[in-house]
Amino acid sequence: MNSGAISYRQPRSGGGGSKSRLVNGKETQKGAWPWQVSLQLLHPAFGFVGHWCAGVLIRPTWVLTAAHCIRNEKFSLPLAALWTAVLGDWNRDVEEHTEERIPIDEIVIHDKFNNYQNDIALMKLSRPTNITNTNVRCLCLPPSTNNTPIPKVCVTTGWGKVKPNGPLSGKLRQIKVPVHNTSVCRDKYGPAVPITDGHLCAGRMDGKGGGPCVGDSGGPLQCSGSNGRWFLAGLTSFGSGCARPGYPDVYTKLSFHLPWILKQIKIHTDQRFLNAKTIISK
Repeated sequence: MNSGAISYRQPRSGGGGSKSRLVNGKETQKGAWPWQVSLQLLHPAFGFVGHWCAGVLIRPTWVLTAAHCIRNEKFSLPLAALWTAVLGDWNRDVEEHTEERIPIDEIVIHDKFNNYQNDIALMKLSRPTNITNTNVRCLCLPPSTNNTPIPKVCVTTGWGKVKPNGPLSGKLRQIKVPVHNTSVCRDKYGPAVPITDGHLCAGRMDGKGGGPCVGDSGGPLQCSGSNGRWFLAGLTSFGSGCARPGYPDVYTKLSFHLPWILKQIKIHTDQRFLNAKTIISK
């Protein structure tokens, strides 16, 4: 069985094939997803690339993203000085005066990241973001158990391409995707790409509903909990390539990696921020 797995990251050059926006997604309302982050890159060889990957604000000083955005078999970009987080953005093509551009101070990649496994990284902001800004909010982490049920339908968001060969989206887009049992992705991707409990499987099987594309990596799969609050269920990791029929997309499962996330935040965060009351819980 052909695995056909493709990570939705940007190419090394600033040319075509960059991470795309959501295929067939619809434009969001401004401020609807205030935890969405655009991670912008100053490439050491190609200069300022701009939007490279997506991220999710989970604490006033912490952003989650996919590890493959930073390091993979083709490139390694682990220097914090190369990265800037843009928060409160909606239309990347227009200065809206709601944006916060904060340099990245530190990058923490999962120590067991290997291609499609443990595809998760933390980025520490050089200063806390202003969460009193209505366009900037932290997204709740999932409940502290890997057995917590995930809703049947969740929402993925991003500035990726609408068409595989098209440009990045200017405005943030969203799409509802069905969540599947992990066995569905395991059967589709086969032994070449082992699907584990650390993965989350979601997306339309007929390809008609759309899904993540180039430029969407590291972005959130967010679900509405029983209490009505949104929580982070997954991070866009890889798929068969921009809503290819017959293949759902694969996300890094947040509940599985929650112990690692909390441990790294504790290790790498100043005590004064650990004690702050601005942290938004589930």
